Amino acid sequence: MQQDQDIKGFTILELLVVIAIVAIISGVAYPSFSKWSTERKVRAATEKVASMISNIATQTQRGNLAYSQLMVRTFTGSKNQESSIFVSKGMGDKNFKQKLQNGQINCPVSSSGYWDDFGKPRKNIEGTNFSEYYEIFNPEENVIGESKIAVHFLLTSAICFGKGGNYYKATNALSKGSNVNIIVEGSATPNYIVICTYENAKKNGNKCPTKGKALEKPAYLVKWSRFGNVSKFKWNGSDWNRQ
Repeated sequence: MQQDQDIKGFTILELLVVIAIVAIISGVAYPSFSKWSTERKVRAATEKVASMISNIATQTQRGNLAYSQLMVRTFTGSKNQESSIFVSKGMGDKNFKQKLQNGQINCPVSSSGYWDDFGKPRKNIEGTNFSEYYEIFNPEENVIGESKIAVHFLLTSAICFGKGGNYYKATNALSKGSNVNIIVEGSATPNYIVICTYENAKKNGNKCPTKGKALEKPAYLVKWSRFGNVSKFKWNGSDWNRQ
């Protein structure tokens, strides 16, 4: 039985038309996808930072930790590390009581020699060895693919929590005297971190703006109390909306 030989494939013209259509659709869809992807990464980083603060504060209130800290190590603009890095730390009763007796409860931003070692592997970040940490969050390694996240300050800073709100302290750029009050839900507060894209920060001296047209979406804000109550807010272009 003779098969029908009149079988045709695509002509060059038809292939060119298909390629052109695909290119047009991709060109229209890519900006939306890129915007969605960036939003997702900044939001994921914000949720992680909020979770780290809430976690150590909760462990401190429950007595599992006697004193705890979230340190923000700002490497914005570094050749190999452009994102800020977030490090949570803590200490048990023995270490805390000894430091309290010696008047050493002061929330330092040191990489070693103050907090407890939880037996986790040592990590080297830009030449600094971290061994005394509860958790380390590097957005360039841990957020849905590579992500470069900035905060609204340049100096390595920290916040510390004690049980019942005692011994709460914020250091360097996060201290009450340095972290300029921002209006959130009608109230001024110095207890916040603004998180934005590194691209937005580069336009503002390598740090996130905190308000106005200079602060571009997506941007988020993490707010806390001395007792470790954490809230998240999203920048809508003119104000902060609770998430």
